[in-house]
Amino acid sequence: MARVLQGLALLVLLLGFEERLVAASLRVAPARFIVHNVEPGKLYDLYGETGLRLTLYNDDRTARTWMLTTHRPSERGKWERGYDEIPDADWCWFETAELNVLPASKAYGYLKLQIPAEEKYYNQHWVVTLGIDGKAGRGGLALAADVRVQIETKSKADVSESPYGCIGTVPSLVRFEGVVPGKSVEKGIVLYNGEAETRTYTIAPFLEVEDVEKATYLTSSYATIPDSRWLQHKENAEIEGQNSIALNLRLDVPEDRAFFKKKWEELLLIRSDRGHTAFVRVQIETVPEESGY
Repeated sequence: MARVLQGLALLVLLLGFEERLVAASLRVAPARFIVHNVEPGKLYDLYGETGLRLTLYNDDRTARTWMLTTHRPSERGKWERGYDEIPDADWCWFETAELNVLPASKAYGYLKLQIPAEEKYYNQHWVVTLGIDGKAGRGGLALAADVRVQIETKSKADVSESPYGCIGTVPSLVRFEGVVPGKSVEKGIVLYNGEAETRTYTIAPFLEVEDVEKATYLTSSYATIPDSRWLQHKENAEIEGQNSIALNLRLDVPEDRAFFKKKWEELLLIRSDRGHTAFVRVQIETVPEESGY
């Protein structure tokens, strides 16, 4: 029986349920998905804990064999802006690496995940590529597909060491809860320069950028913030190598009846002068409308 593990939130598929590939004999679902709140040190069985598994459809008239592998995106695939590639693809693996599927049938790939139990791996946004490679048939045709998995490790404010990567934020998720429209509220984050040299950073709203596929980033049940100007922050920062600075985030939701009992989200994209990117996920929940408002 599937059980739900508290702390692991698996969101809806981001690019639809099925992806049709080069030939009709191979379909894979889902094409991409995102996993939030992964805690370093814990072993996750995605199917046992959330019900998600990779489904491979064989629409051919002959049996097919597929090999399932995991990769860093620089080796195979690509990844979304603001995410980095997973440091080690072996932190994700399939329960069975080779699947044999009968004609007009389907098989399932069961993914496991375990990030090492180190403080630097909290507050991370990574992508890992799942490779599906078919063994060549009689005609020499070998089908292949890539599935991207966005992994966000648990947000944690009280870490004992600097976060992994060229850019780090602590925490990686800022929650403004119980917000009363018309009243200002402030939160803080720490921005880390993980490189040896001094870097200059720009901080800007991300979800309003025209070429951003919002569904790739938005958390389930949250809408984009109606006006990114409600979230005020420093737009530029210079940080010495292997150092950090504190940044203040101020939220001003206008006093309006329409803004009660809402769930909004914004991403602040952080870009270094060297081109590296990261982001802070900001979630906002306003209170229900008070009687007599």
